[in-house]
Amino acid sequence: MGRPSLAEQRRKQILKAAAQSVATHGLAGSTQERIAAAAGMSRSHIRHYVGNRDELIDALWDHVITPYFEAMHAALTDRPPDAQLRALVDFLFGPQMARNEDDLVIEALISGAMHDVRLRGRIYDSYSRLEREIAKTIREAVPGCESAESLQLAYALVCMAFGHSTLAPLPFPASRHAGMKALATQMIEALRADRAGQAARP
Repeated sequence: MGRPSLAEQRRKQILKAAAQSVATHGLAGSTQERIAAAAGMSRSHIRHYVGNRDELIDALWDHVITPYFEAMHAALTDRPPDAQLRALVDFLFGPQMARNEDDLVIEALISGAMHDVRLRGRIYDSYSRLEREIAKTIREAVPGCESAESLQLAYALVCMAFGHSTLAPLPFPASRHAGMKALATQMIEALRADRAGQAARP
């Protein structure tokens, strides 16, 4: 029997090294040589297991952003629509979104995207998908909610959640953190009340 392929193991090793490099040296300072050295490999190994620099950056983006999508899906699975919406707010403003080293990587990639149209499109696709998934959760929990308003509220929740996460390390009072979650809930309840009021009108 042949030896099992080490490709997936090597790929994870490279992406972990790439994340650590970008968190420490930024995107521009994370050369393939530096990443290869951190991974204990050669540059040719990087190209073999992951690809060229664009492919490496794409893979790194997936490496850091996918766990957030997976965690959000896990938080919503097997819940009725209204409970999904509450779980969504808990997730967006809960410990799952706490600051960690991956945030430094995400921020470096977003910053790099300002000068890289291809990367900008890649990152936009992910956040646009997140916006659509949140909007779908809103529509399923709020009868009568239209697509445009669910997307608007979803975008507001994404901005609030990521802004909150970015500022979380600063010594703001605990009331600020609780207040963001409460405000998100109020926005959802205001939409629910408005839709219910419209449905009740003759």
